[in-house]
Amino acid sequence: MKKPLTRVLVKVVASGFYREHTGLLLTLFILIFINFFYTSVLNQTHLTQEQIILNALKLVLTSVSEPLGVIVLFGIFLLYSVKSWQYVAGRLTGVDVQFLLYSSTALSPARQRQSWAILQFVLSLPIIGLGVFTLIIGFAFGHWVIPSVIPIYLLTLIAYSAWYYTRLINTPLGEPATAGKLTWLQRWPKPFFSLFLYEIISKKRVPYVLTKVASAISIALVFSVFPDAHTDVRLFGVLSLCSALTHVVLIYQSSEFELFYLRFTRNFPYRQWQLFVQQGALFGFLLLPELLWFLLVGDLRAGLLGAGLLLSTTLVFRAVLYALGQRMDYYLRFVFGLFTFFLLVILFGGTELLVVCDVVAAWMLTYRYHDQASQDG
Repeated sequence: MKKPLTRVLVKVVASGFYREHTGLLLTLFILIFINFFYTSVLNQTHLTQEQIILNALKLVLTSVSEPLGVIVLFGIFLLYSVKSWQYVAGRLTGVDVQFLLYSSTALSPARQRQSWAILQFVLSLPIIGLGVFTLIIGFAFGHWVIPSVIPIYLLTLIAYSAWYYTRLINTPLGEPATAGKLTWLQRWPKPFFSLFLYEIISKKRVPYVLTKVASAISIALVFSVFPDAHTDVRLFGVLSLCSALTHVVLIYQSSEFELFYLRFTRNFPYRQWQLFVQQGALFGFLLLPELLWFLLVGDLRAGLLGAGLLLSTTLVFRAVLYALGQRMDYYLRFVFGLFTFFLLVILFGGTELLVVCDVVAAWMLTYRYHDQASQDG
């Protein structure tokens, strides 16, 4: 903390982050942290002391032993980090911090990344505390793999944050960050639906890789826990939901890209069904590795249902943004609510019905939005 840039960043950015997000942090503490650290057992008369402790720590033990618990825990870490990235990126546009654009860039990139990494460490203290507690409890109860991965995962998020902030502050306003390095893409065909894919190649490669890694981990964990149910349609439905959930950040960014960079396309002579098909083509290419995996691993029925549910659920997650707007907090809550509801439908044997309902719901939301946009235009 002796470095001037680090002190300035912590004072200007970190303090403002905690002031602005006091309500969010209190909500996390009340709804998650309290139950996560210790959940009291109501009736303890019939339990031994060891059983009471085991039940009180059941939530944290689930996060290091059950695939769904691991996905939720790592998802919380990622979503919290995304929230900090959004805040810092918005904060750097403020008039009162414009001096950072000139003073901090005079330092070497390594020095800048070091200071930004310390800032992200300070911003991430709530999830770091959560991770440390999970690590300790996991080791104490004999779980070694996931607790060992948690520090690596958190350090990866901090390292990427430092790199992202350094690149952000060193990129002049209006200058594309990597456009000059991608001349090999100039002659590639660029149909309308593929524009966001090129945005990923140009500027969002790291989020894409992290998303695919998270998707692969979620599929591998769930698939390995149920070795005797590999032909069960419900298993492929759960895998589809988990994979769709890991792509939420990219789905949100695709909406943001369309809203801010493709606004002019509202005047294009596309019909409603054409726009919907283009959305399907975009997410079909974005989810191509997962879709191929479902078709190759499962039998004909399970593979098709898994691939269809993954694509249709992703379309629903994208379509609800038309109604909610670009509000990450509301969007994430709504998506987690849908995830829980869809999971219950699958567990009760409604996988086929869910695929059909997802397609219909996504089509209706997309149709309503574009129809209203054309009338307003």
